[in-house]
Amino acid sequence: MVKENVTKSLGETSRTLLIWGGIIIVVIITVVIVINIVRKPVPPEEAVEEIQRPVYEVVVEDIKFKLKTAKDRGNILEASESKYTFQEDLITTEKFIEVTISAENIGKEDIQSGSWEIKELIGSEGRKFSSSGEMDPWIPEESKCGALLKPGFSPILCTKIYEVATISTDLKVRVSSRQQEGEDFFLDLGF
Repeated sequence: MVKENVTKSLGETSRTLLIWGGIIIVVIITVVIVINIVRKPVPPEEAVEEIQRPVYEVVVEDIKFKLKTAKDRGNILEASESKYTFQEDLITTEKFIEVTISAENIGKEDIQSGSWEIKELIGSEGRKFSSSGEMDPWIPEESKCGALLKPGFSPILCTKIYEVATISTDLKVRVSSRQQEGEDFFLDLGF
């Protein structure tokens, strides 16, 4: 009888343990399911847009180009501001932009005349605007575009005037060097 009671007691204990074990497993599964349902999905990391800062200085091989000024000259280049007395006003339906950059030889050897230049202006829409000889009378005497650059000497100024569409924005000037031919380097004008 004692043996029978012990066996019966063990059977009930086993059954109770199994029931409680089952209940615990069901509770754990329920908690995991509820947590997964309630937990908000984590959004994928959004690509952080890189803020492009304006570039006002660039080094191309041994030449440091730096934007000195960019001026909106309006739609008239007045004869009184020309280098020549016989010059008449130059008028456009758009606007004239005057750009002055400096070029400095930061290397150890001369950079020969004609080895560097400032080229066209490019707007945000990809429009290209060239400078023409028609605007040369309004370019200051100190402009020495493409001149010999001696190492360690003061920077040389280069000024050009461009006729640009008034709707153009985010204008940049392309600078070039024969040392890096085929590569494009740009300075922002700030408008």
